[in-house]
Amino acid sequence: MKKLAGLLAFLVLTYAVYNDLSIGTLPALRTAESVLAEAEESGNPTEKKIPYFEHEVKPGDTVLSVLDSNSNKPLSVPVSQLVEDFKQLNEGMDPKKIQFGNTYKFPDYSHKN
Repeated sequence: MKKLAGLLAFLVLTYAVYNDLSIGTLPALRTAESVLAEAEESGNPTEKKIPYFEHEVKPGDTVLSVLDSNSNKPLSVPVSQLVEDFKQLNEGMDPKKIQFGNTYKFPDYSHKN
């Protein structure tokens, strides 16, 4: 009986690893090719319009905390894309250097699944 339970546990673990590697459980990272392909389909390969909202930063706010407070679901994009979008919206401003009292443009991912 122990051997059967061990075999069953091994099969479940193997399936879980296979599923994570082939399909994945986290949002997929967007590759440069997919971003370029989307830009070419939209007809304007050089400019990407990012929906955004403006927010005045309060003491203790971070880019992630602001996005989390303005959304009722988990972040649907990788953090690296979030950083790049924030920099593009705020003329290269590093997200680590935001200052309270200032108003910044934050990417709005609420329309994404």
